[in-house]
Amino acid sequence: MQANNQAIFDKVCAILKTHAEADTEITPDTQIAADLAIDSVEMFDLVMEIEEVYDISFPIEEASAIDTVQSLIEAIERITDV
Repeated sequence: MQANNQAIFDKVCAILKTHAEADTEITPDTQIAADLAIDSVEMFDLVMEIEEVYDISFPIEEASAIDTVQSLIEAIERITDV
């Protein structure tokens, strides 16, 4: 992982751990809903928190395509132009 990508990963992991019901190791391949037991309402809250932290706004089609930690990181990178 590149340094900036690693920084995003670390921040995303910290946020995910506050939302996850499961005590699971988080990797880029972690399925947000299945592995972390995050339901659609919690996912909405998670997206809103990420938007606030990074001062971004996910387009609805971008937000609905997020399923893994890596896809979340890639979406943040695309929107922030990192």
